[in-house]
Amino acid sequence: MLDNYYKNIKDKFLVEDNALFRFGSIDDGGYYLNPKTIKASDILFSGGISYNVEFEYDIFRFNKEIDIVMVDPTVSGIKLISKGLARLFFKKLDKTRYLFNTLIFNYLIKQKRCSHLKLWLKKPERIFKLIEPKINRDSKVLLKLDIEGGEYDFLDEIIENLNRFSALVFEFHDMHLHHEKVYNFIERCSTLFNLVFIEENPSGGYASNGEPKCVEMTLERQ
Repeated sequence: MLDNYYKNIKDKFLVEDNALFRFGSIDDGGYYLNPKTIKASDILFSGGISYNVEFEYDIFRFNKEIDIVMVDPTVSGIKLISKGLARLFFKKLDKTRYLFNTLIFNYLIKQKRCSHLKLWLKKPERIFKLIEPKINRDSKVLLKLDIEGGEYDFLDEIIENLNRFSALVFEFHDMHLHHEKVYNFIERCSTLFNLVFIEENPSGGYASNGEPKCVEMTLERQ
C-alpha cells in the first residue's frame, strides 16, 4: 500500500457528504464538518492550536452550549500578545491574522465554556481523563487532533471509546511512516463512523514517491 496509500484510503472508505461546511481557516487550521454534528456535540476537545483558534471560535459561535477544551503548551495569552506586537515592527507575514487570532484566543479563555490546558498531548495522558470534570457518560465529544505526530498515541483510547464521540477530526502527520496504522484505525472505526472528508495538506510536504506526508481527515458518526 506504500505507493498508493492516500488513494487506497480514499477509495476504500470515503463516503461523500454534501452537507459539509468548513469551519475555521480557509487554509491550514480549518476543518470540514456537518453542522448537525456540531449541534449534537457537548464538548470540543481541541488538541493543538498554535496561534490559530479560528476553528475553535467558529465552533464556539455555532453551538451556544458546547464546552471547549484547548490543549497546547506552546501558547498563552501574554505570549501571543507579545509576538503579535512584535510583528507590527518587523517584516512578518500575516500580521493582521496573527493579531486577530490573539484577540480571539484571549476572548475565548475568559469565557466559562472555554478552558486552555498548557500541556503536551502524549502518552501517558488520556483524553477522557483531561475532560472528566466536564462530561458524563452521555456526553458527545467532538475531537480534533493536530499535534504534530502525537495523534498516534491516542488511537487506541479513541477506539476504546468510539461510542462517546460525535466526530473525529485529524491532521495525520508523517503518513509515509504510519499509513498502515491510519488505514487500520479507519477500518476499526467504520462500524460507527464514516470517513466523510480527506485531503492532502501540502504544507506537510511529500515523500520521495509523491505521497503526502500530512493528511487531513474527518470521520463522522453514522
